[in-house]
Amino acid sequence: MGFLEIKDLSISYSQTAVVRNISFSLDEGETLGIAGESGCGKSTVAKAILGILPESAKVEGSIKYRGKELVGMTEKEFERLRGSEISMVFQDPSTALNPVRKIKHQFYDIFGTNRRGRKAADGEIIHFLTHAHITDPKSMLDSYPSQLSGGMKQRVVIAMAISKEPRLIIADEPTSALDAEIRLQIIDELVSLKERLGFGMIYISHNLAELSKTADSIIIMKSGMVVEQGKTAELFSNPRAPYTRELIAAAK
Repeated sequence: MGFLEIKDLSISYSQTAVVRNISFSLDEGETLGIAGESGCGKSTVAKAILGILPESAKVEGSIKYRGKELVGMTEKEFERLRGSEISMVFQDPSTALNPVRKIKHQFYDIFGTNRRGRKAADGEIIHFLTHAHITDPKSMLDSYPSQLSGGMKQRVVIAMAISKEPRLIIADEPTSALDAEIRLQIIDELVSLKERLGFGMIYISHNLAELSKTADSIIIMKSGMVVEQGKTAELFSNPRAPYTRELIAAAK
């Protein structure tokens, strides 16, 4: 039984194809990078895995997670997978967090914590904030997102993503809204967490320099199709597709 296996996946809206017949697999504990220009279908694939595409999307092909077919799964079935098995770090932490709720309340929502269980939950929240290298996690509990820097908000989002100890994390351009210094810190943080906690990861980016630091293997997408895929070192040393060579040149 494979960990994640995608075969002949196509996704369209109103008969317009946005993802075309792509196939790839991910082994447990490994990181797969997905690279390509904006609009090439990277995030659409991620949303299909999580089951959060709009109802108007037509999904064909197969997405198997630990032997279970996700294409055609009901919303209730997806709800049991999200968070506990598969979780996501979105690219803009400002939109991923509710601006009018304290950080602890947003964790309570994830945990399904009632009022009586909040004190115990606070300890769990501090545990996961510490995992995300937040230096004063206790003071973070009563903070609102607007009081935090961009890098700190993304660390909170990462802590939320790992809080139910999923086996697969999808990081969808998690550094795109951050400045260069903080970007490197978040990349290091995700790599460190993966090594410590052992989850598999799909890391989506248009920047191959980021993927060279994070991914065991990479697929290159253009116009909804895979144009090249392979182990990271091999892809960088011997790129076959002209578009891959363009992305590598842009990353230098």
